[in-house]
Amino acid sequence: MSTTIEKMLQESALSGKQLLTPLYIVNKPILEENIDQLYAAFRSRFDKFIFGYSYKTNPAGGVLDIVHRKGAYAEVVSPMELRFALRNVPKSRIIYNGVIQDPYSKFALATEGAMVNVENMTELRDMARLACERGVTVEVGIRVNLQLTDSSFSRFGIEVTPEAVKEIVQLPNIKVIGVHCHITKSRGIRFWWEKAHRMSAIAKELGVRYIDFGGNMYGPMNPKLAAQFDGDIPTFQDYADCLYDEMSHFFSQQDMPTVIVECGTPIISNAQSLLTTVVDIKTICGKTVCTLDAKKLDITVIGDSGKQFPYHVITHGGGRVTDASMYGCTCLEFDRLVDSYTGPLSIGDQVLFDNIGSYSNVLSPRFIQDTPQMCVYDPDSPPAVCKFQSTIYDKYL
Repeated sequence: MSTTIEKMLQESALSGKQLLTPLYIVNKPILEENIDQLYAAFRSRFDKFIFGYSYKTNPAGGVLDIVHRKGAYAEVVSPMELRFALRNVPKSRIIYNGVIQDPYSKFALATEGAMVNVENMTELRDMARLACERGVTVEVGIRVNLQLTDSSFSRFGIEVTPEAVKEIVQLPNIKVIGVHCHITKSRGIRFWWEKAHRMSAIAKELGVRYIDFGGNMYGPMNPKLAAQFDGDIPTFQDYADCLYDEMSHFFSQQDMPTVIVECGTPIISNAQSLLTTVVDIKTICGKTVCTLDAKKLDITVIGDSGKQFPYHVITHGGGRVTDASMYGCTCLEFDRLVDSYTGPLSIGDQVLFDNIGSYSNVLSPRFIQDTPQMCVYDPDSPPAVCKFQSTIYDKYL
């Protein structure tokens, strides 16, 4: 990725444009390639497949433009995200999940062709009441609670007990047409085997039309980051093969339900970088301290994971440092982005942090400094701002 970023910087310099940092950069070709690989893998196995893009992961306008042009549905979990989605796709291409109680919007969307997966019995009963009052039957999915072997406890979803199933099927004016799950910290392929088995059994019992497996998948990533994980990183094809092989024990090719995955992290992570500038280099007690104009909190999820996010130094000067640490621009001592760097580095040089498209810009706080603006890199056109620097008046283009 650094090669394309350097090319972009050179083109920007030649055109007389200065890229202000800190700056999130979305690489359009990489994002499109990730989506193409996802589709190719799952369509090789399933005739009926839907990719729902997780808005909560990264809802910048430039990103949404790309994923929806590629055919992705909008997967949203709140009224705020729903407002974004309605600006980008028709209601028939919205998947509304989430634990925020919003029965009126979910009821309206379900009657207008959207997919609605209800997370708890309280909201499901509310929607049944609304359906009865209006004299209509509403089709919905339900989020089921799965406690996977060796996974963390999950508080989300409806526990599928005989009593719960009996109430669900007897609710007036409610027709369950899908089942949904989403389980954190379950990216490993063994978790997906278990999800496929248990979700298929529930789907068979309820006679639904679709199974929505949620997200929590690995995706393409910088090799330096991949090396920090234990074991092999599954590919999109590995996930698709796993689901198909297990689901085939329950369904024939003809009655196979529509398969839905809700990817955010797997397709956007390695397609976004954070470009920063070195603003100071000094020595304290024999230690070289370099200060950047961004903060560790701008990288958020990866920054708090204990893993070293990959980085690339773009040097313009002739300086060099040994065993240096790179710090962020805040007053926090723990605001450290890099340990023990040895190599070319001068004030004014740039440091590109890779693989940080997932949750970084949505979770980055306005602590001391506003969150960075964002642009889309497209080799066929000049860099285009798709999100302004965040202030109390956030604006997504």
